Amino acid sequence: MDVGFKAMDSEIPYLLIPMAVALIASLALTPVVRHVAWRLGVLAHPDAERRFHPEPVPLCGGVAVFLAMTAGLTTAIALRRFQHAELYALCGAIIPAAALACVFGAVDDCYNLRSRAKLLLQFTAALVIALAGYSVNFVIIFGYRVELGWFGIPLTVFWLIGCINALNLIDGLDGLASVVGLSTATMMGIIAYNMGHTHVAAAAMVLAASLAGFLVFNRPPASVFLGDSGSTLIGLVIGVLGMQGNLKSSATLSITAPVVLMTLPMFDVVMAVIRRRLSGRPMALGDREHIHHRLLQRGWGPWQVLGIIGALCLTTGAAATAATIFRMDALAWIIATMLIVLMIRLRVFGHHEFGLIRQFLRNCATSFTQIVQAKQAEQPDPLESGPQVADETVEKIPGFENVEFQPATRRKAA
Repeated sequence: MDVGFKAMDSEIPYLLIPMAVALIASLALTPVVRHVAWRLGVLAHPDAERRFHPEPVPLCGGVAVFLAMTAGLTTAIALRRFQHAELYALCGAIIPAAALACVFGAVDDCYNLRSRAKLLLQFTAALVIALAGYSVNFVIIFGYRVELGWFGIPLTVFWLIGCINALNLIDGLDGLASVVGLSTATMMGIIAYNMGHTHVAAAAMVLAASLAGFLVFNRPPASVFLGDSGSTLIGLVIGVLGMQGNLKSSATLSITAPVVLMTLPMFDVVMAVIRRRLSGRPMALGDREHIHHRLLQRGWGPWQVLGIIGALCLTTGAAATAATIFRMDALAWIIATMLIVLMIRLRVFGHHEFGLIRQFLRNCATSFTQIVQAKQAEQPDPLESGPQVADETVEKIPGFENVEFQPATRRKAA
């Protein structure tokens, strides 16, 4: 253990170099991308539903994050450290897939694609990662190793699409997706470093530095938005690093850390699906009932909401880190569960959706009771129908054609 920590400590000074490159590149490129987006008219205009900023704001900020991240990763590769062969292979998968995700998102920013087209593009970017060999063949759940076989590829794609949409849906407040991505990437880097995956730690810290530089321009009031180009990029990269940073061995993933790290964004996604499904709204139709909207409705300002959600993400990140260090997966799951329960019980977020679930279950129970009662009503009374059935049966027997049965009278209870 001491040798491992000494080796990791020796990498820290070198890790600061690609982080500095990514930070400086982000600070330099974001104003350029903002200017180009403004000139091209790629803007988020205020509306009465979700966007309440006073004036149009340029989109496509994710392009600056991608370019800064690529510059940082290229620098990390040039240093020939951080498990160089693994880092080179990881970047060979992440950079093309991230470029694809960024381009797809930028197209959506420009032309506002339909939800099915978005999902298809997300699926394509995720499939690139899975087919590049970064799928999971085994998972470890509370110490038990589960073999996935061929199911590993679709599960990997599903996980990546989930991460993309989690960052996409939570990107509804100035700086929010940047803060969530920054805190999550930082904690992933710490976890990966602790587990000896220095190549994953380097990639995660480079992403965090890129987002830190972008956040200077994206903080409230934002002068540029990430757009789908940024949220898609961040979600994809975080999904990949979450898998690779928690591998116990080749293609064997401990699911606790990545899932607990993404507790808050994933909880928001699940509640959005439940809310829209049970209320009869189209799944692709946005609303103002996400966690950041709920916090704003309670009277908190944008900076306060950023601080609260950032603190919640750091809490789940600390739980995931403690689980990896002390090998106590149950601790992380307990903390994540308690966090969700507290938000629901304190009516911060999720209570409305659970109310919809209770109402849905009550409606199902009522419908089932009505069906059972209707079936029972259709069944004839045996004392009334019995003689008629007996007459029809006896008439078929030779010599008993004139025999008749009379219905029995019910005896009153004494």
